[in-house]
Amino acid sequence: MKLQVVEIGNSKGIRIPKAILKQVKFDKEVELDVAEGKIILKRIYDPNRMFGFETIAEIDDATLQQVLSRVSTADLIIALIDAPKKVKDAVYRNLADKKRDYIKSKVTKLEKGNTKELLIEYSRNVISDVFIEMLR
Repeated sequence: MKLQVVEIGNSKGIRIPKAILKQVKFDKEVELDVAEGKIILKRIYDPNRMFGFETIAEIDDATLQQVLSRVSTADLIIALIDAPKKVKDAVYRNLADKKRDYIKSKVTKLEKGNTKELLIEYSRNVISDVFIEMLR
């Protein structure tokens, strides 16, 4: 995306479209870094803020993708059962199509089941994931 550099008093700046700001969820301040000829803007997190599972819906996509890359598919499936819609939407939009479709179908199926089925399905998914990793 190309943006115009505009005069702002004695400085210059760019206007960031609202849709992008909404996606990265910038607050009133951002952290600015310059590295290798690039300007990097990062959202500032309050170190005193508590993060819980439902906070996932508030995390920017890049950070959420890093989180998701460290979570097993089986754990993600279990965690999404009966999760708030905004959490599911955030997770699903940050997964590759094939993985998203797989996880969505499993979550939907397990939301209709009982606890016994849930535990069995979870254990089978863990074993299947290990097997798939071994084949790669």
